[in-house]
Amino acid sequence: GRACVTALLDRQISCVASTRSGSLPEGFPSSPLLSSVAVDVTSAESLAAAISPANKLGGVIFAASASKAGGGPTAVDRDGVVAAAECCIRVGVPRYVVVSSGTVTRPDSAVYKLLEAVGKGIMSAKIAGEDKVRQLYAAPGVADKGVGYTIVRPGGLTNEPPVGAAELELNQGDDKSGRLSRADVASLCVESIFSTDAFDATFECYNADTAKPVESVGLSNLLKSRDATAYTSGFERRGGDWKSLLKGLKRDASSLLPAEALARWGS
Repeated sequence: GRACVTALLDRQISCVASTRSGSLPEGFPSSPLLSSVAVDVTSAESLAAAISPANKLGGVIFAASASKAGGGPTAVDRDGVVAAAECCIRVGVPRYVVVSSGTVTRPDSAVYKLLEAVGKGIMSAKIAGEDKVRQLYAAPGVADKGVGYTIVRPGGLTNEPPVGAAELELNQGDDKSGRLSRADVASLCVESIFSTDAFDATFECYNADTAKPVESVGLSNLLKSRDATAYTSGFERRGGDWKSLLKGLKRDASSLLPAEALARWGS
């Protein structure tokens, strides 16, 4: 969340940061473009108060995830994500961006199993939230109003300095991952708000030189390897700037996604 605020302010875009208390934590940048509001992402009523027609929001980034203080995976990563989507659709927010996770559709992978166990069900909560968001936005007439979503699935998150668009790779299909800085994820979230190519799209992101098949990415990230795989999915995206990087993404209705994920959309 903090990285997203920084990315917005770096681009001179006004924003409202949501925190549980309504106050900005120590260390947040000071700017006339920045305000704050109290939001409990586990409460549909609290989300509705923040995502209201009166606020005239151009986009909403849901970067919250389960924590001891903020709520468990079901309350935050599933129900909170879905409740925020419902608010965005109802009031006509042009773009809703969700920060999810790479390997979220790969329950047989080591990374999924580890995060699911440590996070007490966080990966299954994330994919359930993703699927419901896709289902909500697939309702007749929603896309026609110019209201859409973007789901960002980062690889392993680091606190390293950002490398920028030219050093990143995007993929669709959840068969590759890697690692990248929180700052680069934040930039992707912000740039997705304004990208027509990211409209109703889901994609994975990672530093290009850390790309690995999901079957081996866990060990690669642990060793901080920087020897990219030769494997290609056919859905990779590279670009010298943010717009070019996002160009050519396939909308979810036509993306080559795992069959089990496609089947869940109709449930």
